[in-house]
Amino acid sequence: MQEKTKAIIGVAALGIITILPAFLFSGTSSQGIQQLITSFGVFAPIAYIAAFVLLPVVFFPVAVLAVAGGLLFGFGFGSLYTLIGATINCTLMFLLSRSVGRMKIQALVEQRVNPVWQQRLKQSGGRSGFFLLIILRLIPAVPYGLINYAFGLTEMRFWPYILASVIGIIPGTLVFINLGDKSLDITSPSFWFAVGLIIALFVFTMLLGRKLFPDANRKQNEEQNT
Repeated sequence: MQEKTKAIIGVAALGIITILPAFLFSGTSSQGIQQLITSFGVFAPIAYIAAFVLLPVVFFPVAVLAVAGGLLFGFGFGSLYTLIGATINCTLMFLLSRSVGRMKIQALVEQRVNPVWQQRLKQSGGRSGFFLLIILRLIPAVPYGLINYAFGLTEMRFWPYILASVIGIIPGTLVFINLGDKSLDITSPSFWFAVGLIIALFVFTMLLGRKLFPDANRKQNEEQNT
């Protein structure tokens, strides 16, 4: 198992070293990513999936990638490629957190995750952890990459983690892919409907987060007022 993990990490590191500089120097806009991936020609789908697998490891914003996927491939194929890349990425980051650099990732989680949520994550086993992960995936304000790393530190088993991740990723993926697909014509009613869906997603998940994590929100407000 350790040998397989080392091999996965080696491939990921090579991919990041190869792909990341190109993205950094091309700009982080969805249009910039679209132009870069288009340059791969017939291999553009593979390049896009590889980008979605590797870039979130270093906290590249997945919403930017998803919008680019809609711009590049349309709603149908964009959704398919994004879900493939996101699923592989969730697997990679989970294994990285569980097997390598555990202390550094633990320190990162303690620094960037509210203490109340940290306590919930420590109890993320079984059915409660499964549904907690789905809910966290639905909330755009909760960093996607941080969730992957954080759950690698929990007692959740691998396959329930993957299943909950896929279920939780689907709604946000479809909304952002749809925005990218419709953004080719920003004057069309369908584009503004897509924008409305984004706003609705943020409002719904914000209210959901406040209802499910009242202690976390109270703690955050107290810290902001001090």
